[in-house]
Amino acid sequence: MDKNQIDKRLVELRAEKQRLTGELETAHIEAREALIAGNKPTTVAAALAERIAIVDDAIAELADRSSTAAENAERNNRKRRAEAALDATSKRTKLAASVDEALATLASHWATYAETLRKDVGQVSGAGGDLTGIDRALTNNRAAEPLVKALIQASGVSFARSLGIDTPIRERHASTLADAESRVAESLRVELLRIKASSPQPNMSRQAKLELDQMETTQ
Repeated sequence: MDKNQIDKRLVELRAEKQRLTGELETAHIEAREALIAGNKPTTVAAALAERIAIVDDAIAELADRSSTAAENAERNNRKRRAEAALDATSKRTKLAASVDEALATLASHWATYAETLRKDVGQVSGAGGDLTGIDRALTNNRAAEPLVKALIQASGVSFARSLGIDTPIRERHASTLADAESRVAESLRVELLRIKASSPQPNMSRQAKLELDQMETTQ
């Protein structure tokens, strides 16, 4: 039985218990009146009580199965979400590596350009050249910390500042986008192992716990 079938049956059994409880109350009254009248009471009350006890056992068992089914469903949903996120992260990591490579290339070209500009600025200015367009093209007051860290990783704080980004981040805090995505991927791998470690399948659970212990040891 799946969870929907279990829950449907639970509703039916609880309705049956309610009906039986009503019948039991009536049977108790009838048995009491029979005793008062000096007659032998029927065994209806005892039979109903036994039936109610059996129904209670069935309800408890189905409730336990429903809880287990819900836990399994939630575990499977978490597993699917983590696997999908890990797959997406893997794809993003490749893109991030391309961005990092492009940033490193850009930084190299920027350094050459900046040095050439420093040498030529006097000549350009002296000849009446307008440097405003260059200044505006190189200005960006919007700071995005992950990107700033990647810029700093590529060439130090000077490149980020050249883009008009005023940030307290220092070179010791620099990191590539690929490294950041790798940390995301690592956290998802840990989440997947935690999900598997809670699995009712002993082999899967044991292997996952072993891998988690190994991760903690190497940290």
